[in-house]
Amino acid sequence: MKFKIIQRIGIMAALCILIQAQPVYAEQITNATEIEALETENPEETELEEQPDTPEIPGSTEESEIPEQPETPEQPETPEQPEQPTQPEQKPTPQKPKVPKPIPKAVNGLRTTCQSDKKVLIQWNKSKGAVKYKVYRKKENSGYKLLKSVSSTNYTDKGVQYGKKYRYKVVPLNGDKKAGKAATIVLNNRQAVNITSQKYSYTQMTTDMKELKAQYNNYCEMEQIGKSVNGRSIYDFSIGNPKSKKSLLVVSTLHGREYICSAVMMKEIQYYLRNYNKSIGGVVPAKALQNMKIHYIVMANPDGVTLSQTKSSKWKANGRGVDLNRNFPAKKFKVGGTKGAEGYSGPKSLSEPETKAIADLTQKLKKQKKLCGVVNYHAMGNIIYGDCSSSRISKGTKTMYQIAQKLTGYKQAVDSGIQTPGGQYREYVMYMLNLPSITLEIGSSAAPCPYWQYESSFQKNKLVVLKIANAL
Repeated sequence: MKFKIIQRIGIMAALCILIQAQPVYAEQITNATEIEALETENPEETELEEQPDTPEIPGSTEESEIPEQPETPEQPETPEQPEQPTQPEQKPTPQKPKVPKPIPKAVNGLRTTCQSDKKVLIQWNKSKGAVKYKVYRKKENSGYKLLKSVSSTNYTDKGVQYGKKYRYKVVPLNGDKKAGKAATIVLNNRQAVNITSQKYSYTQMTTDMKELKAQYNNYCEMEQIGKSVNGRSIYDFSIGNPKSKKSLLVVSTLHGREYICSAVMMKEIQYYLRNYNKSIGGVVPAKALQNMKIHYIVMANPDGVTLSQTKSSKWKANGRGVDLNRNFPAKKFKVGGTKGAEGYSGPKSLSEPETKAIADLTQKLKKQKKLCGVVNYHAMGNIIYGDCSSSRISKGTKTMYQIAQKLTGYKQAVDSGIQTPGGQYREYVMYMLNLPSITLEIGSSAAPCPYWQYESSFQKNKLVVLKIANAL
């Protein structure tokens, strides 16, 4: 409404001005009707439509004051906290770099012991840095197969077959499972001593001994005790407990042409080893040999054997023509005979390297272990020498003789009474060392004995040594 009044006042003021400037025209416009007509003719000054009054909102007028906000009461000042002591900055513990563990040393000392035809014990020495070992087995014409990982230094394979060949491999591992250098070993789980002809040679014997040692490591030992005139090794092949307190010595083939004895002894050794944990003839070798070790000098005269097999079949002496069974000490050693195939005593007792080696071992066993007796093997005649004139050793000699005679059926040999030159080994043992001793002469025909007598001689003698060892 106010806007309308103001608008009209403005129009009237404008008209007054016009009237003053144009009197004539002013006269003509004298009443309100005309004024309204003018207002109507001028569209720019048309009255605005009246708007309804806007209700007043209390306190919303321009003049109304914004009510004062009540003052916020002052907050009491927070008392200052005492300054906390500064904690030293915790530095993270540095992680030590992981130090790789050293690679294990190579496996060494790998060995096998056939405990039966179906079970073999594999052993090795501890490798520095190793915490575990992987054991592999390889059969013929196949690859390696892992048997087991073990922390010990041994493993028993119960899955072998007799007559088969195996190769074992042992790999050392450290804590990081890094492998060191492996070791391998071949096991021929089969018959090592195969005598297929009459001439059982020194070379074949040596090979068979090594094979038996590899196959039955814990049950036997092979040691060189000397060399022959021509440089061939003389071996002490022993079976039984190395820590035993008693021993028995077997000496074979002092005469070159009597190599049937070496063949029979090797078959006998194999028989004991293969059946070490079984009862044979009522005796279990493992038990009988727990406190008794048997030492074999299988081929005491390797040069003489070689000469008999290659040059002169009747040759008995060693490589320089000395009869070894005339070269041992005697109470009355007399030089005699002629250098050659047989009978020569040598210039003095123990002049030959072979007899020296045998005598040294005999005395060593007597001093270091209780040597209970000596068994000698010669050929031929199927007889036993068991006589004894010393009361100190007669009981032991008689026991040995009776066992041998019962098993073989051999007759007692009759002493000819003929005085031979030099000194014989059995007499040296009995009357110089005071040890019981017997001598068996095997084979029924003149040496060298024919091949067909080998097996029969073995069958008659295979239990003689074991039962004597068990009895002494």
